[in-house]
Amino acid sequence: MEIDPRTRSRSRLTFIALFALAVVVAGGVWTWLRSMESERPAGQELAIYGRVPDAVLVERTGKKISFNELRGQIWVADFIFTRCAGTCQVMSSQMSGLQKSLKKAGNVRLVSITVDPEYDTPERLTTYADRWQADGDRWIFLTGGQEQIQRIAVDAFKLPMMEGTDPNEPIIHSTRFVLVDDEGNIRGYYDGLDKEATQRLVSDVGVLMREKG
Repeated sequence: MEIDPRTRSRSRLTFIALFALAVVVAGGVWTWLRSMESERPAGQELAIYGRVPDAVLVERTGKKISFNELRGQIWVADFIFTRCAGTCQVMSSQMSGLQKSLKKAGNVRLVSITVDPEYDTPERLTTYADRWQADGDRWIFLTGGQEQIQRIAVDAFKLPMMEGTDPNEPIIHSTRFVLVDDEGNIRGYYDGLDKEATQRLVSDVGVLMREKG
């Protein structure tokens, strides 16, 4: 059956409008995050940007882990996926550097959450984690349901996530690292592609540790 050209045109315009809206929303979130990164010199008191609600995800070992289990620990979260050929590699390299920098920082955890859970099985996450020499006691990799991950990224962490059109980046997601305190409060956002930002993150972990004496 032949599709009415007017129907095809309306569908095309609808797609373009929705895509433009997604770009605007993502751009607005990006601008908001950039402003938060630049408005406070390193070492000053950290603001609270929200609270991470509890969620139960699956670690690469197959064990179920809830965010509430991380209470009492400072942690750094990011969103990646193993078949990402671009930004995720840089982010995981930076996270690996954080693992070394924070080795003597006490009870600090690193949490990488896949945005591609249908592909990123615990086995694939294990292979990926081994590539970056992730210490299982300090750096964990989590997966879950697709809708659940979407809610966690967008609603809990206030970070954009959507389907992409580039074969090398089929999923558009934030490159921010998120600093969470031992009570589950979000205390900072940092550009996961920028070394200076991750150095500031290390400094801010020290700020949180001093808050608790």
